Amino acid sequence: MFSAKYLVEWYRNLSEFCNKQTIMKLTFLLLLLLAQLSHAQRPNILTTGERRTGWQLLFDGKTTTGWRGAYSNSFPATGWTVVDGELRGELSNGAESGDSGDIVTLKKYRDFDLVFEWKLGKGGNSGVKYFIEERQPKPDKGSQAGYEYQLIDDANYIYNGVPLPQDLKTASIYDVVVAEKPDVAIGKWHTSRIVVRQNQIEHWLDGQRVLVADRTSEAFAKGVADSKFKDYPGFGQIREGHILLQDHGHSVAFKNLKIKEITP
Repeated sequence: MFSAKYLVEWYRNLSEFCNKQTIMKLTFLLLLLLAQLSHAQRPNILTTGERRTGWQLLFDGKTTTGWRGAYSNSFPATGWTVVDGELRGELSNGAESGDSGDIVTLKKYRDFDLVFEWKLGKGGNSGVKYFIEERQPKPDKGSQAGYEYQLIDDANYIYNGVPLPQDLKTASIYDVVVAEKPDVAIGKWHTSRIVVRQNQIEHWLDGQRVLVADRTSEAFAKGVADSKFKDYPGFGQIREGHILLQDHGHSVAFKNLKIKEITP
């Protein structure tokens, strides 16, 4: 991506050799390029086309509007914060929902296309969950059960002294369906996407589809039966719920969270 400084210098150098009509065309082109560059460098903004086709921001880059603590009426007082256009979980306890707790959207979603950018540090662990119901009673510890797009340091996370199982790696439906991908690089921004159309689920990572699941299939039923969710009634058929950002006791950052509801 060219910088604004580079484009202005290019314009100055080129305009020295052009007639008035060409300079006018170059000026228009420069203004157009600068506008596009400005938009591309501003996170948490929807394009005109996105707004027209039904996309909505889940994070405005400035506030925590639209979010609250899981099983709570308010947003956590500590831990989750907005810094430099990022929604950060500044967490360090290392336990599942052990610092400030998870946060969820105020609204519930059924069929949707969800896109978000995220970044973790070395050894980090977090996740984006969907179909969160907040069933009672509230879990004594840990996070509310739901379908989880796993976010984790695939290569370096310490898991009971053994290498991390494939179904616990980034972009998998945690403990249920494996994402087919190499280990992710940590310490950089990644773009993820979750698409739900009734019983069809897709997980994407950095522009590549890495998981496709059919909730009516035998393979999915077996994945649930072999998972930690096997005793959670109806786990394989949940149809609606909140979006959740997980506190797993490791610092994590999100930006450009946006969603489009899909009509089946």
